[in-house]
Amino acid sequence: MAFPWLLCTPPQVGGTDRRVKAATTELASRAGVLYRLGFSKADAARRLSAGVAWEYDSGAGQRRVPRPDALSDTAIAKIVSDAFDRRPG
Repeated sequence: MAFPWLLCTPPQVGGTDRRVKAATTELASRAGVLYRLGFSKADAARRLSAGVAWEYDSGAGQRRVPRPDALSDTAIAKIVSDAFDRRPG
């Protein structure tokens, strides 16, 4: 018996790059919010890194997706530093 709803659409080419770009844009936006709330660079980077770690590193089993290098703790600290240096307001 065939189940048409069981067929999956293949992933689009470049989907991973688009997801990483969207994630880094979101992190920069959140860093701006944390700047306006008075967080330090270190606290903001720690908070954003914890959120990304929860999304990528807390999974178990087959569905766990490895964290891209562009979302490493070092990369997040750079995103936060760049956002804070712009002094968003």
